[in-house]
Formats: sequence, C-alpha cells, structure tokens
Amino acid sequence: MFPLNTELSAAFLSCGMAFFSWDLAEDRFYGDVALAELFDIEASVMASGLPILALMDRISIDDRPRVAASIHRAITSGLVYQEQYRIDNARRGAVDVLSVGRCLKDEAGIPFIYNGTIMEVSTGAASPVADPLTGYCKSALEIAQTRGNELAARYLSSALKVIGAT
Repeated sequence: MFPLNTELSAAFLSCGMAFFSWDLAEDRFYGDVALAELFDIEASVMASGLPILALMDRISIDDRPRVAASIHRAITSGLVYQEQYRIDNARRGAVDVLSVGRCLKDEAGIPFIYNGTIMEVSTGAASPVADPLTGYCKSALEIAQTRGNELAARYLSSALKVIGAT
C-alpha cells in the first residue's frame, strides 16, 4: 500500500473518510486505517486484506440485502456505486456511512478490481477522530511499520496509548 503524506492522511482520518480496494478474483478487501476504525477491525488485518463477507457481517442486518444488491449491480454494470448504510461497530455502536465506488473491468470486460471510499456521515455528533494528533500518529505508525522501523513504531504505539487512541 502506498502511504499518503501524513498531513493528508490525518485529514482523511479526522473527517472519517476511508479508502479501499477489493480484488474480486482473490476476494481480498484492503483498506486503510480509517476503514479499519469504521469497521472495528485491526489495521494490520485490514491492510493484509480479508474476504468481503468479513465486512458484510459488520453491516447492519437490515441494510445488508440492499447493499449487496447495489454492489452486485456496480460489479456487473460498471456504473458508480453509492449507498448509505449503517455499520455495527462493537466499540462505538451504530455508525452511519456513505460509500461510493466503482468496479473496473479488464480489456476483456471482466470485472477485476473495485475501488472506493467510505465516509462517516454526520448525525449531529462530532467527527470520529476529534484530535488530529491521533490521525498524525496513526499515519506515522503505518509508515514506520511499512518501512520496518520497529523503534519508531514502538514509540508511536506508546504515544497512541498515552493519548487514549488505541
């Protein structure tokens, strides 16, 4: 995964915007730290990829049929997908989100990758990450881990614990 610069990544985290890519042939769904937070999944697991059903299981049972049908339409048609639904987050409770994406097809017309974004929509509550320091630290931690800098990752993990963001 190509890391965003820390300022931009922190801005996306602070507004609740998350990015994903889904490899249809391998059924591997990859997401950034913000997506991991929305779905209450470990960031390392999300970055490693997981089956789409692992995420569908976290979508409100009332919204699943509509979301699944809309995703299917986007895959088969190639048209833009847009849905608003609720995620059942174990730590935060119900989280209302808006997802926009598109499934790309290869030169033979076969769907192969589905890219998009998911953003928490305001329900009058404060943004999910009120302190931008949390976003900066998480972005820096992701970069340190990607580069294999264990000491920096350890310090950043400690910083996140100190500010109560783990």
